[in-house]
Amino acid sequence: MYPFRFIYLVIGILLFSISTATAQTKPVVKYDSVIIKTISPPQAREHDVSEEVDLSFAKTKENNDISAWDRFTNWLLNSLFGKADHDNRVTLQWIFIWVFVIAGVLLAVWLFSKSEFGSFLKGNTKQSEFNFSDVDEDMSGINFHKKIEQAKADSDYRLAIRWLYLKQLFLLNEKNQIVWQPYKTNMDYTNDLLKSNHKQAFKDISRIYEYVWYGEYSVDHKAFYNLELQFKQFESAISV
Repeated sequence: MYPFRFIYLVIGILLFSISTATAQTKPVVKYDSVIIKTISPPQAREHDVSEEVDLSFAKTKENNDISAWDRFTNWLLNSLFGKADHDNRVTLQWIFIWVFVIAGVLLAVWLFSKSEFGSFLKGNTKQSEFNFSDVDEDMSGINFHKKIEQAKADSDYRLAIRWLYLKQLFLLNEKNQIVWQPYKTNMDYTNDLLKSNHKQAFKDISRIYEYVWYGEYSVDHKAFYNLELQFKQFESAISV
């Protein structure tokens, strides 16, 4: 029996030793109980640090990346809408489009009103610059040669051009090529000459009269001589 007891004793001692060694090698968990405190720098120090940082390189790059047109539109968007976002940019583009369209329409209307066709459609000849409503006397009693020579003597070449033009209207009326009326326009008289060979020549002297009398075109003695020659040539043509 003794040998078995000895064996049991040895086995028991070994098991106890193993269990003790295992208990000694088991890791022990330690918890940190230190309290962490958050320290924030003073606001004055934050301001000083932000002022000390040189951000000029970033500003330079930003300005170089944005074109002059983008800077202008951003400024305009901020001024008009308070914000330069995508929706406001689209709205601004439509505003530009409508401004250009309206300006183009107004320009076309203005140019049309200045054209001869526009004057024809107006139909209100009393407001035309080409009327002679201030001529009170009967044209058949006007001494055109005397009027023209007197204006030339006074170096009033604009007035001389006006009497020259009125004389051609008188001659055309005498030949039944036009119907003289004080309030008719040069376009009205041009329409009277639609079937006449003198239509283009009449438009030429009408343009001279317009530039000199209503456009206040400066006329000296030399310029008047060349202009008077065109009136004389027209008079010779209609007198044939």
